[in-house]
Amino acid sequence: MFLGNRIIPLAWIGLYTLFFIVIYFIAMRLIYFYEKRQITEFVKDMAIELKYKDISTKTAILNYCINAVVVIMAAIFLPEIGKGIAETTGLGQTFVGNIFIALSTSLPEVVVSISAVKMGAIDLAVGNLFGSNIFNIFILAVDDMFFVKGPILSFVNTSHIISALSAILMTAIAIIGLTYRAEKKTLLLAWDSIGILLVYIANLMLLYMLR
Repeated sequence: MFLGNRIIPLAWIGLYTLFFIVIYFIAMRLIYFYEKRQITEFVKDMAIELKYKDISTKTAILNYCINAVVVIMAAIFLPEIGKGIAETTGLGQTFVGNIFIALSTSLPEVVVSISAVKMGAIDLAVGNLFGSNIFNIFILAVDDMFFVKGPILSFVNTSHIISALSAILMTAIAIIGLTYRAEKKTLLLAWDSIGILLVYIANLMLLYMLR
């Protein structure tokens, strides 16, 4: 985003798209083996308390497909609705995309993570969030392949750099929290959670001022 048109394209896509794809599959492989071990240990510990043993695989797959179709249908209309909100309110596509659209599309992750925390599957909750972030960046590579005018990040508003830097900073705080592990909570939140919250609020304020 910073280099803009100075990036040498490969056909119509940016070179960074190739890096996104390679890093994504490497990360998914690492996460797969890590979470496979975590899931095995979790199921082993919680086998006695399984709540869905009476539901058949066929029923589970059917319910999954029905809910997936509902999500996909809603997602088809979401960009047009978001564009309408941006034009009607004057907030701009960058602000609306970063706040309202991002919030709407992230609600499934919120529900899954909270449910996992209630079940005591903390690693699954955190892995879900980090994994979602990785996949969301991978989507940029997919979008770049469909955007034939040139490298997609050369056409976006530079205000997105603020969101990108905020995401990097929030992830860095999370990594530090995983490394040093806070033993106490302040005001119901650990220090790393407070830091992530403050960075997010600062990101909202900056995007609103630049709308």
